[in-house]
Amino acid sequence: MLFNSFAFAVFLPLVFILYWAFFSKSITKRNCFLLACSYVFYGWWDWRFLSLIIISSFTDFYIGKKIVALNEQGEDETSTVRRMKKRWLMVSIITNIGFLGFFKYFNFFADSLAVMLSAVGISLSSATLNIILPVGISFYTFQTLSYTIDLYKRQAVPAKDWVQFFAFVSFFPQLVAGPIERAKNFLPQFERLHTPDYAVFRNAMLLIAWGFFKKIMIADRLAVYVDAVFKNIPAASGMPLVMGVAFFAFQLYLDFSAYSDIAIGTARLFGFDLRKNFNRPYLSVSFGNFWKRWHISLSSWFRDYLYIPLGGNRKGAARTKINTLVVFAVSGLWHGASWNFVIWGTLNALFLFLLDPVLSATKSKNAVVHGLKSLFIWTCWALSLIFFRAQGFQAALDCFANLGFDHTGNLLKFGLNVTELKLTFGLIGVLLLKEIICEWKDGWLQNRFFKLPALVRWAFYIAFVLSMVYLGQYGNGNENSFIYFQF
Repeated sequence: MLFNSFAFAVFLPLVFILYWAFFSKSITKRNCFLLACSYVFYGWWDWRFLSLIIISSFTDFYIGKKIVALNEQGEDETSTVRRMKKRWLMVSIITNIGFLGFFKYFNFFADSLAVMLSAVGISLSSATLNIILPVGISFYTFQTLSYTIDLYKRQAVPAKDWVQFFAFVSFFPQLVAGPIERAKNFLPQFERLHTPDYAVFRNAMLLIAWGFFKKIMIADRLAVYVDAVFKNIPAASGMPLVMGVAFFAFQLYLDFSAYSDIAIGTARLFGFDLRKNFNRPYLSVSFGNFWKRWHISLSSWFRDYLYIPLGGNRKGAARTKINTLVVFAVSGLWHGASWNFVIWGTLNALFLFLLDPVLSATKSKNAVVHGLKSLFIWTCWALSLIFFRAQGFQAALDCFANLGFDHTGNLLKFGLNVTELKLTFGLIGVLLLKEIICEWKDGWLQNRFFKLPALVRWAFYIAFVLSMVYLGQYGNGNENSFIYFQF
């Protein structure tokens, strides 16, 4: 079920009313209700793939009980206990990564193997399957894995019952595209009763509205131009292609951060707090700073469950670079079964190695210096995203070859007219201005807004909604789905 669909517009108010009217006073009933609603939400797309979530949830709940039982034998574990714990953890990892690997990467690895063998003179027919990628599998797989890993490391408390754990894994606001929550932080929220709070509801609705504004008003409008450009790179040669690359950098950020805002706001309507997933990444002053602000839940997941176990920065400068390179390459592969994504991840690791030392050499807090650093980082990021967006390695190379600032006469041949382009640039300007103000003084805009007279606030609410109704970009079918649904 898409957030920006009529079905969700009916689903959310109905679930909200039933939740607070009948299910908010009993933890067990509340969790059962949320679990049922989450399965309806996910099964709306394809009910058959509910089996994968159920199997993953059952596997990790059962394995979690086994690990907890072994933990209860005391801090001074024998070698036998440690081996048994490790075996159970490996079952969890193999099961979850096995599902993810089969549905997302089987064809990719089969094709890659055939190409590698042909390079050394061995002919092998690539055995590919017609596999449908289950929506959200990359997200809920990492979420449920965090449970068994944290139990293994004694960093989480086990779920009270299977309903609580299944609801944690499938919680519908963030099931499809995150934020990826940790069991140790999010699971305890399913053990607490929540009470209605008008101020929380008001802030949640504003966050949801802001998410829809970014998605419908800006991201989906940018998508029209970006899709047209990348479908015909030779025709977009020159300035239209430069603008298409720049637009995609904004489209990706706005589309994904919009989903996160809607997910966080929706969760708050039911009394749950999800972690912040974006923190104004395009105002970063270094690439390291950028990755602390961009897709925070995934970046921190790879840091804690891959980078640190590999040795982190504890084994010398060379090993640190290797570990970082591995994490970024795996992160790229997580985004998609294509070598383009691996190249994209590797490029961003190289930015960290090669460019951050130069950026850190200038410590000035001057606003102009800050702005120039942010612009440089954004430019490198946008160029790396060519590998993220292009359909294949050759298409990415063609894109780089055709970049330039000439041939400006055909800017209007890619789906947006003059008025729509002006509106797009204006809305991006509004977005950047808001983020700069929030970077300068976080919370200031919201506090000032709520101090306005009620009549002024409601006039703004009405104008805000009407602007999305009359000026929003609406696709047909899945044309306006969120980008990260494909990951």
